[in-house]
Amino acid sequence: MVSESARLAVQSASARPRRPRSVTTVAALLLGCAMALTTPVLVTAQADETAAPATVQQSTPDATPSATAEPNATTDSAPSPQIESPGNGQFISSNRTTVSGSKAADQEIQLLSPRGGDPLCIVDDSSTSWRCDNVYLQNGPNITLRVVVTGVPSLSDDIAVAVLGAPTVLGGLTGSESNGWVRGTGHPQAIVTATLPNGDTCNSTADNSGAWACLFSGLGNGSQQVTASQSSTFSGPSTSNASAPVTIVFDVTAPDAPIVTAPGAGTQVPVAGTQYTGTGETGATVTVFAGAYSVCSAPVTGGTWTCSAGGVAAGSYSVIAVQKDNAGNVGPGSTPLSVSYVAETTAAPTPSESASATPPVAPTPSAVASPPPDGSIAVPGAPPEPSPSPAPGTNAPIPEAAGPEHSGEAASAFPGQWNDPTRFAAPIGPTGSDSPFPWLQAVLLALGALLLIAVPLRMLAGTISRTRNGRPLRALPSLAGRNRAREEFEVAPTINLNRWLRGGAALLAAATFVMLSGPVVDQPAYLRLLVAVIIGLVLVNAVAILVPLWWSSRVMRQNGKVTFLPRYLLIIAAAAIASRVFDVHPALLFGLLGSITLSATMDASGRAGAQPTAAQRGQLAAVRVGALGAFAVLAWVLGSLLPSASDFVTSLAAETINTIVLAAIGSAVLILVPIGHTSGRRILAWSPPLWAGLTVVTYGILFSALAPVVEQLENDGTGMALWIAAATFAALCASAWVWQRFVAPTQR
Repeated sequence: MVSESARLAVQSASARPRRPRSVTTVAALLLGCAMALTTPVLVTAQADETAAPATVQQSTPDATPSATAEPNATTDSAPSPQIESPGNGQFISSNRTTVSGSKAADQEIQLLSPRGGDPLCIVDDSSTSWRCDNVYLQNGPNITLRVVVTGVPSLSDDIAVAVLGAPTVLGGLTGSESNGWVRGTGHPQAIVTATLPNGDTCNSTADNSGAWACLFSGLGNGSQQVTASQSSTFSGPSTSNASAPVTIVFDVTAPDAPIVTAPGAGTQVPVAGTQYTGTGETGATVTVFAGAYSVCSAPVTGGTWTCSAGGVAAGSYSVIAVQKDNAGNVGPGSTPLSVSYVAETTAAPTPSESASATPPVAPTPSAVASPPPDGSIAVPGAPPEPSPSPAPGTNAPIPEAAGPEHSGEAASAFPGQWNDPTRFAAPIGPTGSDSPFPWLQAVLLALGALLLIAVPLRMLAGTISRTRNGRPLRALPSLAGRNRAREEFEVAPTINLNRWLRGGAALLAAATFVMLSGPVVDQPAYLRLLVAVIIGLVLVNAVAILVPLWWSSRVMRQNGKVTFLPRYLLIIAAAAIASRVFDVHPALLFGLLGSITLSATMDASGRAGAQPTAAQRGQLAAVRVGALGAFAVLAWVLGSLLPSASDFVTSLAAETINTIVLAAIGSAVLILVPIGHTSGRRILAWSPPLWAGLTVVTYGILFSALAPVVEQLENDGTGMALWIAAATFAALCASAWVWQRFVAPTQR
């Protein structure tokens, strides 16, 4: 009996030959098609081989996959190109360099640009090395160089290098001529060293735009070749290569003083359209000054010059002229001529005066004008404004050498000797009915400031106060804790300085800040200016203290107390710095050092009586503001009656009067701001109409005093931008007030 397993094996063996022949036929057809399609590929890949291997490939199906995969296997096994020079992390002292390395034979490689775009170079030859000459690389601490095989990005090599090329030398201040200054371009914030053939050097730090300038000292006249190199934080201690030499003609000799031939000394000329003529050095530029005014400029052609201008206020001024040559040297001022400017449209000189006027003799220059300080070149190629130097044997106001702070400022017309006026001696605001700045415009500006600045500030302050539920907004956190005794055990007692000593130190600090609101040089006139500012601040503070004290005791029958406020020094400094930075002339000043407060009255038994009311505080604040405004107007009127500044006494008087006007009206304007515990807040709480009236009056006086600033803003188009900014601020404040007052309560 056959077992079951044997029977199954027999059935299985007998079933295999019965597979359908159609399946076998289909498989044979598919195999034939595959070999037919594979044959052209094999023939193309092995063009140099004989037909016999190809026949073997066709007759051997298992060989087909290995034959088609052979090119990729060759590519993957090829070596990557290498960058051998420069080395990774190397410093390169030039923007043009050579990059080289190795590669496989018959490889085409590309050196990619660190900035993207087209490759720096392509090498396609049978050599096993490659080289790219004169490759440009930008400056930087981490410049990446990458070489790849064309079409196979996986075969690559890259390195990082630091690059700092040579700076450029553009020339002197005015091109190829220079009075010692050399300028150019370099890497931002790099230290540039300019070098002469004899080894003399000067250094400068390039600004954020790459511009640099430095001054050679001890030079003589003549042409010299200048080169420059630079170093940066990522190049140290190495430096870049030297730049190509540039020939500069150095001229360090200042020109002689020019001669003013018209108008003649003692003549009367109109305030507008006056013509000035004279002689000078051909090629130089002459600038005419009338007191504090820079009148006009003109080039000297054929030894003569002429220019005409207006804008001088009526009065008597000392007219001088200075000239600056092409190298930037400023010579001394000409002999001063006293000229009267009248409001008439035509000049009225007498025939005898015109006939007797003779050209003055040009004095010999006593000194060469000093070059401007190191920082005076903000933009390469823009020389500082010409300014005069003192002429020998005269004490008349003569312009001083211009520096970076003085460029374009009328105050540069003063040299700073004992008898010379400073910028604070210049007339303030419109000086007559013929002024182009109308008084009505000052009132309109004051109304605009009231509606767009003062009122929105009060709305913003009220919104913040209500948001914080009346809690004060502290700018700084308390660092000392609370409820701590002023003096603790084993701690030295607090030293109480004399109040007069504290007041004197505060006054000196305030005067220094006020004086720094304009350009200051180390000349005797500015020591006199400091004295004038101290006198002016003493008088302003005396009025702001004594008048309210008298009013509180005699009229209100209340006890007034003087409170010294050190924080006011910050306001004084901020106003002075803002005037200096934004070149506000006349300056916006704040001169108060304290305030007046009311305390409770004492009855017969010595006990405290009723506390002062809000109306009494508002009344006292209004008296204080009114006293400052009246004092400013009185000083302004007095200043218009004084003669123009020409010597020590008149200059001191003009500077003191102007300090009083600017400090008094500026202080009144600032304390009228209705925020915090200012006088303006107390007046507004007592009588809003009175506060609005005082604000319009004081702002109107301020804008009248700052008439030159307003005119300048209107001329350069900045005024419209300021109006838009003020309107935007007012809209934001009003929106915040409406939201907090009406919308926020409904959402609670």
